Amino acid sequence: MEAEIKKPSPPGRWEKALTRSFWWVLLGGMLVSSVLRESLGFWPSVALTVALIVAFTLVVARLAVSEREARIVRDAERGLIECAIRYPKALPGSLSSRWERGFAEVNNGIIKFRPLFGEMGSPTGQVREFSELSSYGLLDLPPKRPAELKRSWKIAAIGTDKGDLEVATGEAGMSLLAGHSDRNTGPF
Repeated sequence: MEAEIKKPSPPGRWEKALTRSFWWVLLGGMLVSSVLRESLGFWPSVALTVALIVAFTLVVARLAVSEREARIVRDAERGLIECAIRYPKALPGSLSSRWERGFAEVNNGIIKFRPLFGEMGSPTGQVREFSELSSYGLLDLPPKRPAELKRSWKIAAIGTDKGDLEVATGEAGMSLLAGHSDRNTGPF
């Protein structure tokens, strides 16, 4: 039987609105600009429309960020983290040497990782299971941050039954990993 992991909490309505809003905000901006153009003129209507779009986007982004942080904490309490993994000893340029985003369930010293398909997609693909976790500590971020890693993520080097593994995740994920790795080899 194939291993399964818990499903992540679904994105909230503000998170969905932020990722899906680009087209309808642009369309709404064009409509507002054309309505205001007759009374204000071309350039003032464009400036006011851009200001309204930026203000709307900032408000929605702020609501989405708070919603996302609450979702991440909820998932971490359930033992589920959003992360990216890679195999540091893989051949350079191979697919295994690249970062792969997904979700990992950390429970009883075992990491079950399932890759993520798309930004808002759900985890898909085969679950990879890593056990016998031992911490090697935190690694420095590369000079050029890979696109798969989010800004606030840190990278932890972990020894597993299948070889060395690098896991990049946020603070909640790091504390969860630290709680399930062998404490004799070093903290995160």
